[in-house]
Amino acid sequence: MSKESLNIVIKERGTLTKGERKQLRKSGFLPASISSKGKEPLSVSIKKDLLTKAIAEHGRMSVFNLKLGTKVYTCMLKATQHAPVSKDWLDVTFQHIDLKEETKADVPINPIGKDDVIHRSLEFLQTKELLTVKGLPNDIPNSIDVEVSQMQAGDVINVGDIKLPEGISTDEDPDETVFTVSHQKEVVEEESAEGEEGEEAAAPEDDKKDEE
Repeated sequence: MSKESLNIVIKERGTLTKGERKQLRKSGFLPASISSKGKEPLSVSIKKDLLTKAIAEHGRMSVFNLKLGTKVYTCMLKATQHAPVSKDWLDVTFQHIDLKEETKADVPINPIGKDDVIHRSLEFLQTKELLTVKGLPNDIPNSIDVEVSQMQAGDVINVGDIKLPEGISTDEDPDETVFTVSHQKEVVEEESAEGEEGEEAAAPEDDKKDEE
């Protein structure tokens, strides 16, 4: 099922100083750029609340129609930068695309039923968070959902085991591990050993008191 294209008006901008970028964000806009094949990136600004609302409602892999005057740029979100502590949006990068040409995107891998595995006192490990896929822009999913609820200790799911949506493929190594399930590690012996070390460490203090 094709996703809805989202229309957002943008504004062209020049090179900004650090202070000007900060002021732009305070006014409710984000510094952004549009990358196109064989062309210099186009610097623009975009209304932050419109972008974040569109992503929240339709997903990160949505197709955006970015309107700059009479020109419309059909784009997908390529990258976002966030402040390290506050996680506030700092700027965004869009990729100009052709809806009739395949494109690549890094899509989150989402385990369905992970809690069922953990509730059975098993250890669940996800070793790969993103899968690079290719397909027509409107076919790129917002996530790759993988059913894991029936996994048992010793089970492994690799890239090649993941069923991708129709029209979507990946060039990644099919033998690369994505999920593993194992028995929980025993920590009783380790805690006991720590306790014994603590007792041994206390011994010199007792000896010191005796000497006094």
